Amino acid sequence: MKKIAYTLLIICFGTLFFYQCKHKPDEEKIEVQTFNKDSILANDPILKKADSVAKVFGEEDKEAAKNATSIKFDKEVYDFGTCTEGDKVKKVIEFTNTGKLPLTIKQAYGSCGCTIPTYDKEPVAPGKKGKIEVNFDSTHKPGANTKQVMIEANTIPTITSVTFSIKVNTTAKKKGFLDRFMN
Repeated sequence: MKKIAYTLLIICFGTLFFYQCKHKPDEEKIEVQTFNKDSILANDPILKKADSVAKVFGEEDKEAAKNATSIKFDKEVYDFGTCTEGDKVKKVIEFTNTGKLPLTIKQAYGSCGCTIPTYDKEPVAPGKKGKIEVNFDSTHKPGANTKQVMIEANTIPTITSVTFSIKVNTTAKKKGFLDRFMN
């Protein structure tokens, strides 16, 4: 009796298996819905406001690009040579306005307190050269130094940096505290 039950069970499962293999399910129709941004914006005031703000910022970027120009330096890193510790070094770095509009420097600053740049306040005409004077105080800066000057102007990007290196030699003999009063 068990053999007959097992046989019937195997026949049933076999039939189901073959039927499933031959049976193809009906193809489902997939409906693609298009996204209508305007209909969502019309119904959601928060999204509508965010979209209008994004448009304003996009227009401001386009307007800023119309009033921007470009700056180019002759070198990536300027070599200021060597000096003795305590010297105050002045060097002039030239740049070219490579854009189509006058270049106006808003501010220039050094990477540390020992580096102080000064610049022309007048706009630099397209194709013309401008100057930045870099003042470096080598006091307490022995050895190799690499410093940067950042220039903020009506350029894209708004901040451009220029780098200089200088080797500061230590003084021959440093005077001690008492030596200052003895001589």
